[in-house]
Amino acid sequence: MRLLKTVAASLLASLLVTGATFAADAPAPASKWHVEFSGQASNDGEIQFRITPREGELVMITVKIHQARGSHFIAKDTLEAFKAQLPKKRIKSEIVAGDHVLVKAGPGEGDFALELAGSTVQGVRVHIKAS
Repeated sequence: MRLLKTVAASLLASLLVTGATFAADAPAPASKWHVEFSGQASNDGEIQFRITPREGELVMITVKIHQARGSHFIAKDTLEAFKAQLPKKRIKSEIVAGDHVLVKAGPGEGDFALELAGSTVQGVRVHIKAS
């Protein structure tokens, strides 16, 4: 039992240190972000994004992607997920080119960081940059 408690405490400490490392690696907040997709999904899966406002709670967005979806359709799927899962007045999103999604702070809202949190979709590349 004592060994189990020691292992659990070590695991928790490791997770806390890892979480702090990820937070330090987060991109600097910006008012606009471009998300670009390339490739084609070779399996069904999910792409997860993390939005961290300068003030407030972070938001995780999950985009469901079906096998054989190309970059234009993945951009549309992402746009729909952003619109459905984000506060509409705080963060706006739109497609600015076939496979590019623009995500921007709403009027009077502060900057935010946008990151790729994870993906189970193979064959698709996601490039995120502040503008």
